[in-house]
Amino acid sequence: MEKTKKKNWPLKILGLLFVLYLSLTIAMEAGYYEAILQKKSWITNDAMAKFEQDVKEGKEVDINDYITDVHKDFSNGATKAGVAFSSAVEEVMSNGITEMVNIFKKLFT
Repeated sequence: MEKTKKKNWPLKILGLLFVLYLSLTIAMEAGYYEAILQKKSWITNDAMAKFEQDVKEGKEVDINDYITDVHKDFSNGATKAGVAFSSAVEEVMSNGITEMVNIFKKLFT
């Protein structure tokens, strides 16, 4: 007699969603945020050097000459959808994982 394995597709889908959530979260946290902080640091260091040079030369200094607020939004539809999806998965994972398991138990047993 051959035993056929039952395909447990709800758990596979849940596992796939979890892996997708982890990959999106890691990509967002590790790369993008660090690049933004590093760029702000470089701008600040350049502005401080320019300020110090102007003070040494005896020039009149104004704070607005050294502060630049350049914000470029590189997001597009795909990144917005990815962030929205990962936020939704995060909420499900943090608030309702136990309830989802109970629902699947009731549906498939």
